[in-house]
Amino acid sequence: MYIMLNCRNLIKSVRTKTIKRWKNGSTALPESASRLLRFHVLGDVSALLGQSREGFYFRDGLLFIGEWRRGMEPTEIRTLFWQVQQVAGLQREIRQLKQELERRSEEIDALEVKADFYRRQVALESRFGMMLERTFA
Repeated sequence: MYIMLNCRNLIKSVRTKTIKRWKNGSTALPESASRLLRFHVLGDVSALLGQSREGFYFRDGLLFIGEWRRGMEPTEIRTLFWQVQQVAGLQREIRQLKQELERRSEEIDALEVKADFYRRQVALESRFGMMLERTFA
């Protein structure tokens, strides 16, 4: 009799004699089989995905994450992923808008300097014009 073990998309046939040898300790259990069993029996996600997923586990079709009190269904995981993508996009857009606002603020400052210059020029020219009018009148 053979038992199928699926670990990281590799399917291996294992004889029941081999499994018995693993159980009684006469043969060492391969690391890949140990990880697969930890994932299958305990739902321990870190067994397959590594230490960075420590505390993540599956139970009753839900994903439990660390300190969270309730598990998440696949639709919630998809929704959460979509929301994270949306937030990242909005943050990128906010950064771009802030840069654009800063650029336009600098433009306005430069235009205000020019407007002040032209206001003074107009005042000087009008005074000069009045002086000329008095002189030639």
